[in-house]
Order: sequence, then structure tokens, then C-alpha cells
Amino acid sequence: MRQYLLILLICMTFVLTSCSFIPSSNVNEINIIQGAGFDQEQNQLRATVTFPIFRANETTEFDIVSAKGDTLKNTREKIDKQIRHRMMSGQLRLVVFSLDLAKKGIYPIVDTFNRDPAIGNLLQMAVVEGETFDLLSLKEYKQENISLYLHDLLQQNSETGPMPKSDFSTYLYQYFEEGQDPFLPMIKNDKGTIKITGIAIFKDDKFVVKIPWNDAFAFKTLMESYKKGFHQFKFKGQHIAIDNINSKIKYKIKMKKGKPEFNIHLDMNARILEYTGPKPILLPKHIKEISKQIKKQIEKDQMELISIFQKNNVDPLGFGSKLEAHKRNFDYKKWKEQYPHVKVKIKVDLDILHTGIVE
Repeated sequence: MRQYLLILLICMTFVLTSCSFIPSSNVNEINIIQGAGFDQEQNQLRATVTFPIFRANETTEFDIVSAKGDTLKNTREKIDKQIRHRMMSGQLRLVVFSLDLAKKGIYPIVDTFNRDPAIGNLLQMAVVEGETFDLLSLKEYKQENISLYLHDLLQQNSETGPMPKSDFSTYLYQYFEEGQDPFLPMIKNDKGTIKITGIAIFKDDKFVVKIPWNDAFAFKTLMESYKKGFHQFKFKGQHIAIDNINSKIKYKIKMKKGKPEFNIHLDMNARILEYTGPKPILLPKHIKEISKQIKKQIEKDQMELISIFQKNNVDPLGFGSKLEAHKRNFDYKKWKEQYPHVKVKIKVDLDILHTGIVE
């Protein structure tokens, strides 16, 4: 029995002492990078990083450092020369690209982050209308962590708002998926306030076209099934605000004479949150008439979006990917020729379950 106790004590001692071999870092001796921005300035790349500085009096300040270089590695070396402690990217939550850089291509930068094992799936990305350095250094946000603020802004609008799911891992999946193009949210500085302005659609890793924020709801209903979507419509000169309780999107493919045709069915349950008309909505015939008009508007908005995608030869909805899963011997080269002219039909079934208290 004593031998077992002795062995147990030796094992415990080894475990406890071995903890000292695990490398640790004092937060006061490292720079925890939480945000990064990239701009294209003439023939050079400008990188900007944001990080918190922890003070001895338990207060936190936020610093920003920027440098220009010919490559990402070159800018990293120049940033290192400006800061006291080494940088760590394990807490990186935000990466933004200027629109000029997005037009040129962002994959070399994205690939660098993808190769970093310290960076997780919590990373949010966006395209900035303007310079990322100017946005990240806005004086209106100097007293708070702008990187975490923007991360939460993008995540919240994706989880409960009209922005389709878009983060680091989603972008990579869409980029490598044959028959689908990636997209990212677009943001800008509007007189000192940062706002989401739309959705940037890419071809490979290059920006092609912007979808206005007003069309985000139609885009999301085509992309995924979701809840808690809020949107506003017009009805006989008045405004109606609806809350999307639940929506489900289904795609069906038919082959006619070797050409694919897509039938999209959107099933939506909603409730009316607000109506600006002079009389309350009470009778079933009023609900039926409103439902019919909103249904037509959604179908119209979605078809216009698809026309924009086909005109610009971008496929963020993944029609090509869906066809590949449906059809044997999928010919991607042939599909690229077919896509701008492929037929798409949309049917929306809208059921207004509640009208709430409206006047």
C-alpha cells in the first residue's frame, strides 16, 4: 500500500512541476492583435493593426500602428520595428480590406491568415468603402475597442439581421467551392459613424459588384433558411414592417434539352409589426391583400438580384454547386457558358400569422 502511495506522490509531483515547462506570456509583454486592415496605395500594401494596451492601474487603452511595404511580410517587419512587444494573432477578430484592394484581389492576404493555426473561425471580414486606416483610427471610437465593436456589429447583423452568414470560414468555403462565388459585407465611415452599406460580391477573390443594403433581405432569403428577419414594404402609399418568424428556401433543378432550369420556393411565416395606414388591419381580406402584395414584391426583388448576378457573371447563390450535386458528369466549363442565360423561377408562399396592434 505504501508503495502505491509513493508512486502516486511521485506522479503528482511530476505533473505539478511539469507545468513550469509550459510557456506562458504576460499580457503586459505582448501585443494581442485584435484587428487588421489592408489598403492598396499605389504599388504598395498598407497594413494597419489595432491592439489593446493593459495598464498597471487596470485600465485599458487601444493603440493602432500602420506600415507600408511591397509584401505582407514586409509590412509585418516594419510594424514590428514600431512596437515594444511581439505581436500575437490568436485573438484576431476582424480583418478589413479597402475597396481598391478588393478589386485587385485579397486571397494572398486571406491565405496567409488561413495558414496561421492560431487564428480561429470567430474572425469576421469586410470590405471598406474608403481606407481601412482611416476607419480603424476614427476618433469617435478611440475610447473603445473598435475591432471588437465591428466584429460584434457584423456578427449581430448576420445572426439576427438581414446579412447572410459571412465569416472567415464561410468565405474560404465559398472561394474553394466549384460553382459558387464568395461575398463579404461592406462598411463605411458615415460622418463619424460606421455603418453596413451593402454586400460585396466577388469573382474568385476580386470584387465585382455591390448589392445595396436594402436588398440584403432578399439576398438572405435566397441564401438560407432563417428567423427573426425584419423588413419594410410599401402598400398603397403606406409602409408595412414585417417580422420574418420563419423562412425556408428550397431549390429544385430540371433538365430540359440538356439545359438546367432552377425553381426556387420560399416558404415564409411572418407577422406585421407596424402599419402607417389611417385604419387598423382587422379583416382577413385586408391581410390577404397585403400578403399578396408583399409576396409579389419579394419575388420581384429576388429576380432582380439574380439578374444582377447573371449580368455580372457571379454566382454567390451557388447555382453551379447545386447543379454539380444534382447532375452526373458535371461540366464546369459548359456551365460557365450557360449560367448568364439559365432560367430561374421563383415562387413565394407568405403566411401572415399575426397582425399585432397596428393603427
